[in-house]
Amino acid sequence: MKRKIILYLLSLFFFFSAGAITASVYIQNTTLELARLIKLHQIEDLRQHLIMSIQTVQSDLYTVGTSMGKNLDSIVQNVSELEKNAKNCLSCHHEPEIAKNLDDMLVLINDYQGALSQYITASANFERIDNLKFDAGRRGNLILVITETMSVKASEKLRSMTHSVMQKITRAKIILYLTIVLSLLLGVFIAAKLTMFITKPVNELVTAARAVAMGEVGDTISYQDKTEFGELADVFNRMSLSLEKGYTALHDEIIERKKTEEALRQSEERYAIAARGANDGLWDWNLGMNKVYFSDRWKSMLGYDENDVGNNPEEWFNLVHPDDRKDFQVRVSAHIEGLTSHLECEYRILHKDGTYRWILNRGLAVRDIGGKAYRMAGSQTDITERKIAEEQLIYDAFHDALTGLPNRALFMDRLQHRLRQAQKNSQRHPDYLFAVLFFDLDRFKVINDSLGHIVGDHLLIAVSQRLTQLVRPGDTVARLGGDEFAMILEDLKDREHVEQITGRIEKDLALPFYIDGNEIFTTASIGISLSSPDYDRPEEMVRDADIAMYQVKSRGKANHEVFEAGMYTSTVARLHLETDLRKAVEHQEFVMHYQPIMELSSDRLIGFEALVRWNHPQRGLIYPMDFIPLAEETGLIIQIGEWIINESCRQLSAWRTQYEDYSNLKVSVNISSRQFLQHDLPDKIMSILGRNNIEGKSITLEITESMLMENFDAAIAVLNRLQAIGMHIHLDDFGTGYSSLSYIHRFPVNALKIDRSFIEKMHQDDENMQIVKTIIALAHNLNLDLIAEGLETSEQVLQLKDLNCHYGQGFFLSRPMNAAAIETWMGRKHAKFLSIKLPGSGNKA
Repeated sequence: MKRKIILYLLSLFFFFSAGAITASVYIQNTTLELARLIKLHQIEDLRQHLIMSIQTVQSDLYTVGTSMGKNLDSIVQNVSELEKNAKNCLSCHHEPEIAKNLDDMLVLINDYQGALSQYITASANFERIDNLKFDAGRRGNLILVITETMSVKASEKLRSMTHSVMQKITRAKIILYLTIVLSLLLGVFIAAKLTMFITKPVNELVTAARAVAMGEVGDTISYQDKTEFGELADVFNRMSLSLEKGYTALHDEIIERKKTEEALRQSEERYAIAARGANDGLWDWNLGMNKVYFSDRWKSMLGYDENDVGNNPEEWFNLVHPDDRKDFQVRVSAHIEGLTSHLECEYRILHKDGTYRWILNRGLAVRDIGGKAYRMAGSQTDITERKIAEEQLIYDAFHDALTGLPNRALFMDRLQHRLRQAQKNSQRHPDYLFAVLFFDLDRFKVINDSLGHIVGDHLLIAVSQRLTQLVRPGDTVARLGGDEFAMILEDLKDREHVEQITGRIEKDLALPFYIDGNEIFTTASIGISLSSPDYDRPEEMVRDADIAMYQVKSRGKANHEVFEAGMYTSTVARLHLETDLRKAVEHQEFVMHYQPIMELSSDRLIGFEALVRWNHPQRGLIYPMDFIPLAEETGLIIQIGEWIINESCRQLSAWRTQYEDYSNLKVSVNISSRQFLQHDLPDKIMSILGRNNIEGKSITLEITESMLMENFDAAIAVLNRLQAIGMHIHLDDFGTGYSSLSYIHRFPVNALKIDRSFIEKMHQDDENMQIVKTIIALAHNLNLDLIAEGLETSEQVLQLKDLNCHYGQGFFLSRPMNAAAIETWMGRKHAKFLSIKLPGSGNKA
């Protein structure tokens, strides 16, 4: 930086010096010219004075009277002055021409002086005096002419020199002004550059120094150059890093000292507390005398008065719980013998009220030079509350918070213990048998959603209490989570014994529960796995019991199954099917088939029932009964159901455009219970209708009785919203439920669908015929439409026409077909779709 400053200042100095020197040269030359000009003016003055002197002499000469002495002194004086001026003028000029003129003029002046002298001193000879007078006058006139000529030339020379001097003066001024201005600008530039070079690193240094001052040691600057500032920045960075290192070391040392001080403070605090006896009871054992001092606090925390406990160590040991005394004495002896660094032991000690309190006892022996203990002192702390809390934490960790039953962790631990015992005693008791029962409450979600979670929790508590009462001592009942329970049944005779106990449990669980003023019925699906040498881990037995339970669920619930090896295979297959189903949803592997629905009285096509099929890449076409239950269980039914509705609406819109005669066609779509109870189902359907330009009355939703009864109030609310957008609701599989007849008038439905099981048995017995007639009569009375499913014979069609059943569908009328086949079918059938003649009518059906 010093070099930069010197270079910049030298540049400024050299620039200013150059301007000053140039101006000085001009000024010096101008000064010489001025000196010469001044001398010329002086010479001009002398010349003028000379002219005036000559003119005066000449005047005096021509005015002299006849008297020779008149004005003689004046003439002499003027001639003398003329000589003096001529000599002066001669001494001031050096040019050859001027010098020659001056020499000539000086000769003339001398001659003129001589002539005057002769004239003045001439004798009284008037002629000679006049000649001398004329000669002097001639010489004076000649001098006057020469002098005036030189004066004219000198004046011109003066004007020329004066003009030149003034130009030089102007140039010198311009050079000076330019030098000053440019020097100022160069100075400003140099100042700015120097400021930038100096202030930038200085600012960075100041900022970093402030950061360090604020405690941000280790802060560095990025400024780098080869000047003193770069060196200063490097030194500062090294200083900051050194400070950081030193600060870290100092900080660590301070922390270590604080830890030491804290440890010392705690030690002193513990000692002070112990000394005061404010909380802990102190004891001091003189090993030589075998006497123990107990502080008042030691005695009072156990409820004893001062004189209730003596100073004999045996009295102390006798108060310790029998189960803990031996361990306590061993620990005391080990410390006295020097085998342990200190005494620390938890044990129970007898309180005066007859209860035992948990005590934490700490002590330290004092030893002589030889290492032999001669004294031991310490304290005891009541930790009863802590022990109770620990026991409670342990209990909570292994028990269900709601029911108080063992949880999954404790259940698995006990099952693991039971498996080990069985394997250990397998040779002595090869016939030993125990079982794991896996419970899942049926319809618990419906109860929980409809009556509330509080009622649901109370029901779980009641179920757990009933299960606990049903098992034998030694058996284990646990809640695994949600509405899932499990049991370990010990000492079973055989499989039949297990099923007898399970049957009794099923029977008792089927009895009503009275919860918060509600009479609630529930059942359980129970899976059973029997002990076997093949089981090594408890998870395997629980897994197999769970698999057996799912078999019960798939077969109608409220029953039990014992695990068989084939169930595992079917479960694995089901898992594979679930994986494939998820891929099918992702890749849209589903196709729609449509089964025509006919008006029986007019043989007119009124619409179709949309039936989904899964086009599996390997297995081919899979029907709904093989994958819809799995879709419902996994929740995939929501996406599948939305796709079905959207595809049905899209196809219906295409057919209406293609076939003008069928502009009133409708499509019926089956909907699952899980999809039906979605709160936003009406909104989703409205969006699909708008997307396909279909009105709500063109789509019919088919629901089952069980769906309505699972959550009655919620179902009614959804149905009302669906009907508000114009949709029709059909009650599918009517007659197969257990409660619809008492609630049918409250359901906002438009039609009943008679289940195929009643249709196919109409001719087998009169009972089924009466059921069909009853359903038809009920529909007529409630002003509902009727649709018969499963029409496979002409007799069924004719009978239903006679009974005034409105609509029908089945294989006799048409099998379900894909969209292309339906279009071919409609083109071939045109307006007539049946060729059945009614008895006595003459019309073709």
